[in-house]
Amino acid sequence: MLLIALSTAGLLLAFSAFAAFGLPWLVMGNRAFEEFSERRDQQMMAGMLATAAIALACLPLLHSALISAAPQMQVFADTVLGVPERFWS
Repeated sequence: MLLIALSTAGLLLAFSAFAAFGLPWLVMGNRAFEEFSERRDQQMMAGMLATAAIALACLPLLHSALISAAPQMQVFADTVLGVPERFWS
């Protein structure tokens, strides 16, 4: 189920990036991004798309903590932080 959700999210993210940046480039060429450094709306869209892509890439690493019961989340958090096993014993 998680694979289907991640695939759908990746597909929608790729489509939104294409609609925001690829389509104007196909229509207008390089002129579409001549004023990129001055346009805050395009910079915000690029930043939000990059943030969403990074979050989507990190989600498989954290999915066990997101969908597990409380004791397993504690074990997962200890593993990620590198806390030795003998510390809790």
